Amino acid sequence: MTRSSVPDTQALPQEQPLSHTTLLLSGLQHLAIIAPIGLVFPLLVLRAADAGAVLQEAMITASLLALGIGSIVLCLRRRALGSGFLCPAVFTAAYLPASLAAAQNGGLALVFGMTMFAGACEIAFSFLLRRLRAYLPVEIAGLAVVMIGLILGLIGFRLLLGLDSHGEFQAGDLEPGALEVGLFALALVVGLNVWGKGRLRIFSVLICVALAYPLAWGLGQVDLSDFQAAQPQHLLALPHLPLLLPAFDWTLAIPFAAGALACALRATGDITTCQKIAEADWVRPEMGSIERGVRADGLGTLLAGALGTVGMNTFSSSIGLSQATGIIQRRVGFAIGGLFIALAFSPFVVMLTIGMPEPLTGAILIFSSAFILANGLSIIVARLLDARRILTIGIAIVFGISHDVFPPFYDHVPLWLKSITGSALVVALVTALALNALFRIGVRQSASLDRPLNKELLPALVDFCREKGALWGARRDVMERVISGLTEAVELALGRGVSDSPVRVHLHYDEFRILATVSFEDAPEQAPVHSEEETEEAPDTSELEFRLMRHFAEKVALSHQQGYTRLKLLFDS
Repeated sequence: MTRSSVPDTQALPQEQPLSHTTLLLSGLQHLAIIAPIGLVFPLLVLRAADAGAVLQEAMITASLLALGIGSIVLCLRRRALGSGFLCPAVFTAAYLPASLAAAQNGGLALVFGMTMFAGACEIAFSFLLRRLRAYLPVEIAGLAVVMIGLILGLIGFRLLLGLDSHGEFQAGDLEPGALEVGLFALALVVGLNVWGKGRLRIFSVLICVALAYPLAWGLGQVDLSDFQAAQPQHLLALPHLPLLLPAFDWTLAIPFAAGALACALRATGDITTCQKIAEADWVRPEMGSIERGVRADGLGTLLAGALGTVGMNTFSSSIGLSQATGIIQRRVGFAIGGLFIALAFSPFVVMLTIGMPEPLTGAILIFSSAFILANGLSIIVARLLDARRILTIGIAIVFGISHDVFPPFYDHVPLWLKSITGSALVVALVTALALNALFRIGVRQSASLDRPLNKELLPALVDFCREKGALWGARRDVMERVISGLTEAVELALGRGVSDSPVRVHLHYDEFRILATVSFEDAPEQAPVHSEEETEEAPDTSELEFRLMRHFAEKVALSHQQGYTRLKLLFDS
């Protein structure tokens, strides 16, 4: 049975049990990095809509419920829904430009309706992933992970140093001791993760928050005066939601659909990272899990719009944190979801979370972004890259970074371009998708090498395989196995074939396998005695070449026809 025929449920890892204490503390640790950043985007949209206090409280409550439900749905392991990994949800910048435009033009009702539309678009994309796989190769998913790591790292750097959105330092706006608190938090979480052992390493972020938050509070960097005045009446409260009828505007359909595609690709990259972390023998992305995860991600966004908040996506920082701590069980995702739902009943915890100092949040983001970047780069370099793929990824990264380096330029792009230039992630992905589609012109998935049967065939074969593997973006280790298997096939041909007679090596590639065929003319003393019809025979396993070919390839078949021998080797890719 090949890898592609293994049922999806068998491809998912078995979970190790967690104690209730570890489960709760792990959920709290993830909540500590999701909540401060996650609630920023709803707040920005509320300000753009000039919403009143009651509506603000209702939308924040809806946001907490959406984060809880979305995280649970993403971590499910069902036949048609859920990634099956620890992959919680967070509000995303991919929808922010479109949501701000909707808030300014039609108020929160339009934001909610268009968010529901975006969720439906992402659900639709989940059913097209396999068909569009050639246009959404693995390295673009890796690019999405890299850009997310860069974006989160830059956001963390700005928060740590008190920079504004244009990268300018405002010394008067930085609280006394804020930079020191941020650097202390960053040094603490890094030190615990590098030199700490056991629970110190596992709960490094939670320990960092527990020590740095009181320090910031003591230095006057936490302002909860508005909450303290209302604390006696709002210690606990039943959640209430924005009661607004969703609206729709066709002029915003393209920006929200573009955001949905970016979220689908980001979810693809994040779930690919989860698979890579969870499976020691990871070979390639398992599409069943990715499709179900993207579907769950779209459903989470649709439900977020229905509840009364903005769009969501998978959270790369939590995935980076799970790799750093080693706790990757999806049950933690259910704990995260339950904690967010519980927060919707507690204004005290909500305000305490929102009040987290920016330098502390920045330190946590920088810490998590390092692991995200490493995962994205490993996904990209696991493939052989030719000039086309190098240019696709390289130019896309440059264009993506330019969004944050030169924001005034993107503030003045024509209106029709704003839908695809709203964030660094969208810019990079749109650039990569366009270049990938363009560079596919003239690329064939099959190739042949015709050479005389002599010793010069071997170096030509190696160059041929590496060139085609880079052109197709095949994995490096797979192409090395192809080269080794075909080398043994050529050695067999040199021993059985007619010297200097024509030899054809044919390769056919798809995302799942490489089929290699070697055809050569038999020497008279080696020709088998049987009819001229093609037959299959079991090779003599005593011969070293056959043994080695069977070691490198998943399947080896030998046939004879009209004085020619044909070897077929199948390699899972």
